[in-house]
Amino acid sequence: MPGKVRALILDVDGVLTDGGIILDDQGRDAKRFHARDGVGVKLALAAGWRVLFLTARASASARQRASEMGAEWAIGVGRKDRFLDRWLEEGGIGWAETAYVGDDLPDLRCLRKVGWPIAVADACREVREAARYVTAVPGGAGAVRDAVEWLLDRAGIRDGIVEAFANRDAGFSVGREEAGGPEAKP
Repeated sequence: MPGKVRALILDVDGVLTDGGIILDDQGRDAKRFHARDGVGVKLALAAGWRVLFLTARASASARQRASEMGAEWAIGVGRKDRFLDRWLEEGGIGWAETAYVGDDLPDLRCLRKVGWPIAVADACREVREAARYVTAVPGGAGAVRDAVEWLLDRAGIRDGIVEAFANRDAGFSVGREEAGGPEAKP
C-alpha cells in the first residue's frame, strides 16, 4: 500500500531525456532536457520531497542538471535497487513512500518495490505493466512534469503548490537574472 510521497526517483535516459545518447569526440555525453521537467522537479521539491536523478551511465550532464534543479544525483549506478536500499534507509524513507519514474528493464526492480511506480508513455511494455500511472507524454517531452502533477493531485496539494510557484512566494529559485548586450539595458 503506497504511503505519502517523500521521495521522487527519476531515471535519466528515457525519462528526463528522450533516450538518445550523444557523445562528442572525447566520449563525453550531452543530453537534452525539457524545461517543463525542470519545473516539475521544482514543484516536487516545493512539496518537500527528496528528488534523486538516478542513472547507470556516468553522466556529467545528468549531474549538472540535477545540481541546477536542486536535486540529488547518483550516476554510474549498476544495481539501482541496491543503491536505493541504502539511500532510502539513510533518509528514513520507506519504499512505500517513494515514487519512481522509469522507462526500461533496468528500472523494473525498483518499480516493483516502490509505492508509486510510474512509467513514461514510451516505456517498454513490462515497465508500463508494472506502473500505477503511465504519463501522457514520452520521456524527454515533459513526462516528469506530468508524473509530478499526477502525484500532487493524489496528495491533494497540486493547486497550492502550483499557485505558490506561479506567484513565486514560496522561495522558489528558478535561476538568476542576467542581462547582456546593448538591447538588454533596463
